[in-house]
Amino acid sequence: MLDAVRGGRQITVYGDFDADGVCATSILVNAIRGLGGRCDWFIPDRIADGYGLNPDAIRALAERGSELVITVDCGVTAVEEVALAGELGLGIVVTDHHQPDAELPDCPILHPEICGYPFPQLCGAAVAAKLASRLRRDGGGNADDDEADLDLVAMATVADVMPLIGENRRLVRDGVAVARRARRPGMAALLEECRVTPDQLTAVDFGFRLAPRVNAAGRMYRADAGVELFLSDSAERAAEIAGELGAANGERRRVEREVLREAERVLAEQEDPGPAIVVAGEGWHPGVVGIVASRLVKAHGRPSVVIALEGDRGRGSARSVPGLDLHAAIGDAAEHLIGFGGHAAAAGVQIEAGQVDGFRSDLGEAVAARIGTDPVEPDIRFDIVAGGEDLGLGLAEELETLAPFGNANPGVSVLIPGARVTDLREMGDGKHCRFTIVSGANRAAGVCFGRNGFGLEEDDRVDVVAELGLNHWNGSVEARLNVREVVPVPEPGELAGCGPDEWWARFEGALAGAPEPFPRLAGAPDTGQEDGGPTRETFEWTGLPGVRIGELISSGEPVAILTADAVRRWRALGGRDGLARFDPGANVAGLWEGSPSGQAAAVTEAEVLLLDHATLARTGPSLLNRFPHVALLDPPATATELDAARAGAGWLHMVGGVDELEFAVRASGNRSDPTVELREVYGAIRACGAIDDGPGVAAETCRAALAGPPERPRSPERAALLVRVLEETGLLRTDGVGAGRVLGVVSSVKIELAGSPAFTAHIEQHKEQVRFLRRSNRTANSPTD
Repeated sequence: MLDAVRGGRQITVYGDFDADGVCATSILVNAIRGLGGRCDWFIPDRIADGYGLNPDAIRALAERGSELVITVDCGVTAVEEVALAGELGLGIVVTDHHQPDAELPDCPILHPEICGYPFPQLCGAAVAAKLASRLRRDGGGNADDDEADLDLVAMATVADVMPLIGENRRLVRDGVAVARRARRPGMAALLEECRVTPDQLTAVDFGFRLAPRVNAAGRMYRADAGVELFLSDSAERAAEIAGELGAANGERRRVEREVLREAERVLAEQEDPGPAIVVAGEGWHPGVVGIVASRLVKAHGRPSVVIALEGDRGRGSARSVPGLDLHAAIGDAAEHLIGFGGHAAAAGVQIEAGQVDGFRSDLGEAVAARIGTDPVEPDIRFDIVAGGEDLGLGLAEELETLAPFGNANPGVSVLIPGARVTDLREMGDGKHCRFTIVSGANRAAGVCFGRNGFGLEEDDRVDVVAELGLNHWNGSVEARLNVREVVPVPEPGELAGCGPDEWWARFEGALAGAPEPFPRLAGAPDTGQEDGGPTRETFEWTGLPGVRIGELISSGEPVAILTADAVRRWRALGGRDGLARFDPGANVAGLWEGSPSGQAAAVTEAEVLLLDHATLARTGPSLLNRFPHVALLDPPATATELDAARAGAGWLHMVGGVDELEFAVRASGNRSDPTVELREVYGAIRACGAIDDGPGVAAETCRAALAGPPERPRSPERAALLVRVLEETGLLRTDGVGAGRVLGVVSSVKIELAGSPAFTAHIEQHKEQVRFLRRSNRTANSPTD
């Protein structure tokens, strides 16, 4: 290669029309010219030439006098094209990073995998930069130019979605530093066109601001405008080209919106689109169909193929959904295609216009066989759980130290549970939006790109998944959330209750005054904490309790949540789905006084268990032995309950605050003062027909009244207490056993609840519990919203 440079032979760098190919071409042309070589470049046209080495282009290069062709970002599978170049007298060297076939071209090849390079995941520009470095070293060039190439290497690595691990991580980090200095006129002009302040450039800007403009030229007009930009020594000329790229990107966005609008219209007209979206249209620009397919996937949760028709043929791009090998599914429908290629996540197809409907049908069947017919819900993934008090500059600056972010090293995703979105305003011509995220008593600024709203009411509680970063504006710096997903907080499902036989057996046992301490759960330990046993190490948390519980669950370790009222807390936390959203693979169970005995298996296998203090006191604290983490959401109301929470090895997380103390006081009142429930049950039994001194009605008829509403179920033991108090006050007469018991109300008796020993005992119990809560509570360390 150096012989060609020194011999004055004409060298052509054959590139590609995407950002990686443009950057690779610029790097190698600059290096060869810097050594005094005669070098030009060729970038194929996306539509006319297609990807990679093209026989017609090779013939044209030979005719115009090229003597040596060096490919960048292409060529490793071009066996026939390389052979043609040899027949035409063209020397050829291939540099590439794409997957090679079994047969390789008969020429020198620089490829990280083929050459056995220890890090095979380099992009095309990185491979070209290594070749350029070696040429400078052997040819007496300026070694400082190796570092100068890193701005283009970094942009290409991010734009080509290479994994930001290993050497790529270093290349991008160092390349960002080089780009921030903006010494390359073309890079400075591109930053100015993108309105990116050089010293605030990040790897994300490469992917979402700079590279799209370089790619847009290849999609819409001439890809080699990017090469000219990066090779230009003139700031004025660079500014002109950057403006051209900006205009091309604007045109790309306009055309993309038009094609997306037409694609949605075509989709709406289809009677049964099926499990896979396939839409086609005459005159659609083939340079944007891949982007439009991605938009359809995001909007509908289905794999999508968008086809640009020209006459009786069409070329299309396909995009997949998580969990589907789209390339394999297309293969099942390949009889309708002229050709196709790609991989599991994306593919390209060529098709005759008359085959589109058949392809749609067969592809739908192939997709349904693999993942079913339902749309794929957004994949909600997060790295940490945080509340509003965490979302400040401190955490944002810490997370920035983990940059650069990209493929295989994504930005840190933060889950903000149970938040509200307020003050929403559109921006960017209505394509994006900004808003305020309210979490507890704290607020944080948020933006979402590609959406102008979420269809929410102001008071809707939602989970927000976002990346927390730094926003520089008018000389100031603030923490800002770049929101990816907003999803409603799960609603709790129906609470499991006892069957009639178990319900009546437990009711009668409690009414007889000799119930078991708690219906024994199969597999539950029988012994409690022994004297002198271990006690848990205590941690006091500040902030929103729901956030801290989410953090504990997301750790993947077993967590028990202790509450004052498990039924109400289960519903408030969203039930099984609400708790499992912090760890989708976790086995979640709840346990309270009214739980059926069939709950035993779920409890003994649970990785997340929610129960109340009273239930734990009945079962014995050893039930929690296999839970290293116990979250004390509500404070206990008795010394026995406090001892049970502390018992065992592991950690006791005090997550509650003032609001949780007041909830515990109310829960004690609800449990110990049955006045309101007595009125409810008395009125409900009367409504069943057990009026005054009549014959009464069968208890089974009244069981729904005794058991309470589904959203607030009453245990058999609680129902027995209420019946006992009504009997002791003379308001109810009963006779018989179990479901055959007869109930009758007596309305002429003066109500004297204090005359019931059971009622009086519970009122005294409530007073003592409130005194204990007020005196010994140590968890009121944080007011909560």
